[in-house]
Amino acid sequence: MTRRPSGLPDECVRGGAAEHDELCRQLSALRARVAVAESRNQDRRALYAELATLLSFAKTLRTDAEAWRAVRDEALVELERQKTAARQRRERWAAEHQELERRRDALQFSIYETAKGLTQTNGGECRRTLPVVRLGEALTVCSVTVLSPRRRFRSPKLWLVTLNDSCDEVLVRRCY
Repeated sequence: MTRRPSGLPDECVRGGAAEHDELCRQLSALRARVAVAESRNQDRRALYAELATLLSFAKTLRTDAEAWRAVRDEALVELERQKTAARQRRERWAAEHQELERRRDALQFSIYETAKGLTQTNGGECRRTLPVVRLGEALTVCSVTVLSPRRRFRSPKLWLVTLNDSCDEVLVRRCY
């Protein structure tokens, strides 16, 4: 009973450390009293009487130690439950983040494919531009502008390939 259990939460160690130290002190005192009683030159009856008194004290000490262990075990169970819940939250967040990444990649691919289709039919070039649509924490989708070259007496045409307001479909807007 002289060593402290590891893996307990700090508040349990702080609160239970004093009680643990007191139990260890009482156990040491009990052992010392038993050693003194056995080392005295006294008759067997007196020794048995003193040992019987110490036995009562030892039973009380055992009950206190078992209660302390029960509290410690409950704290360990609670700590394990908290660790499991935190791990599950991290795993759930990682799965949601991966799903958002897949969605972002698919939307960005759709934007690029739509812009590429516009450049093939009208000629011109594609450029990333604003607006940048935020899908989640650190996950964005860039819009693309398509600029067709100027032809004779006509001004160049400009299209914006972006996402709609609900961020689930590609939207093409002609800019004048």
